[in-house]
Amino acid sequence: MNTNHINEEIIKQIRDGSEKAFSELYCYYYSYLNAIALYYLLDKDLCSEIVDDVFINVWFKRETLAYPIHYYLVRSVQNGCLNYIRSQRSQQNMLDIHKDQLLAHQESYIQSTPAPLQYVEMRQTEEEIRLAVNQLPLKCRKVFEEYFYAGKAADVIAEDMGLTVSTVRVQLKNATDRLKQALKHLLLFFIY
Repeated sequence: MNTNHINEEIIKQIRDGSEKAFSELYCYYYSYLNAIALYYLLDKDLCSEIVDDVFINVWFKRETLAYPIHYYLVRSVQNGCLNYIRSQRSQQNMLDIHKDQLLAHQESYIQSTPAPLQYVEMRQTEEEIRLAVNQLPLKCRKVFEEYFYAGKAADVIAEDMGLTVSTVRVQLKNATDRLKQALKHLLLFFIY
């Protein structure tokens, strides 16, 4: 590109507000600056926007223009491309952070919250267990409920019910054996 075409006189005219001189600068450099931007960004529309922004900036700061202007224009386009890349990287970083947070929240929600059908299945399973426990003989059921539901120790149950500790243990063994048999279809479910 022959930069002698845009001489010091044209820059002076632009500083003085000549739209004709500015138009000449624009027409002379527009394609060249677009080619530079396209080298960095590979997006024709984006490059045109950046070059237009450079020329708008030149017009608004025309009083401070200096000759030669070639390197100033090239550097302004490069800076525009860099600013765009940096803003995209910053936006992408923010999106990545929010995406990671959203995914972590979704993962936590899925792990901690049963699906509606799982809730129904759990309720049905609890009902089956309750029915099986109610089928135990009275003393066996009472020992089982005190031990597993109330969380009492075998010696406390023995004292409360007037039984020996060994009788409580035998009743617990009988209860678990009967429940294993009655709920064997659920045991496979819990193993897997």
